[in-house]
Amino acid sequence: MYISLSTLLLLAILTSRVLCHDEIENRKGNLRAALFQQSRTRKVMEKEYKKGLDFFIMGWPKTGTSAMMEYLDSSKELKIVTKSKQENAKLSEFHIDGKEDVDLLFDRIEEEYLTSDEGKEPQYGIKWPGAISGKGVGPESIEYLEKYNPEGTQTKLLIGMRHPVRWFESFYNYRARPNQRPPPSATLIGSHAWAGVCTDRVRYEEGIMQLGNFPLRSKDEEWIQGHGHMGVVNGGTPYKVFFYLQEQLSDDDKVRHGKFLEELSSFMEVKVPFTVDNDVPDRNHDHHKRFDICNKEHNEVRKVLVENGKETAKWIRANLADADGVTLPNKEHFLDIVDIFGTDPCDDEDLLT
Repeated sequence: MYISLSTLLLLAILTSRVLCHDEIENRKGNLRAALFQQSRTRKVMEKEYKKGLDFFIMGWPKTGTSAMMEYLDSSKELKIVTKSKQENAKLSEFHIDGKEDVDLLFDRIEEEYLTSDEGKEPQYGIKWPGAISGKGVGPESIEYLEKYNPEGTQTKLLIGMRHPVRWFESFYNYRARPNQRPPPSATLIGSHAWAGVCTDRVRYEEGIMQLGNFPLRSKDEEWIQGHGHMGVVNGGTPYKVFFYLQEQLSDDDKVRHGKFLEELSSFMEVKVPFTVDNDVPDRNHDHHKRFDICNKEHNEVRKVLVENGKETAKWIRANLADADGVTLPNKEHFLDIVDIFGTDPCDDEDLLT
């Protein structure tokens, strides 16, 4: 599977537009000059952003992205980049909403790289689960981003998913506030969203298609043609993708979980592998679960989520199971869980928790 560099961070911009490329070059030059004056151990011109963005935890909110972020950052070989410069800053997502955020991201990587011990530099990455879970992207940002991540950078993508019904329930609860009256779940069927919550957002295939080199369905081609700001860019540098499921992160079966961590270690190319003795933290709490999707008043939304889940499962099997550059950790178990996307977990409480 070939995913262009343009596509990767293009997805993280959503609506930005970049018009002045001379200003971009000036800003880069000013940054390098300033860092050159500060650095006593290396010459900036020898580096020229060669480190780039090594990995990107993207996908969908409430799919274990925070747990994955903390887990990867626990390795001395990997480092999560945050917007804060504080040494003990809390790990958080690096929300990218425009070119200023991209400037900040690469400035932060540059600073971290220059202050690291030569020969012991970690891989640098960010978490932003909103990167591909929407459809509005800005193709005019491509040239701008191409100037930052250096040629040859092999950015690793980690994309989380989860059973659609449990995703909807978890995200709804996450968005709900104590003194707020959320809308009825039936009003969130389709693309009409409340605080980002709607049934269409969990059509994983529609986000994954934006990575490029996956077949577009006729309805997606029609949607793109009708929206000039939408872009699915093909070709370019090959980027490997690690798809994982939230259910795998919380798997109590140590044999299966060990296999998952073994493949995660291989994908991340760490010298000290992850093991079940240093387990993935459980971060997907449902915030007091004010909203129980198994209640009968939510039957309608569950029915839609399950029907959509069947289509999503078929698409994943057809397009990801044997795709080049794609890792489905513990593949057989991964696909077994995906097949359950088309089953209502409320009908069998032991199916998913």
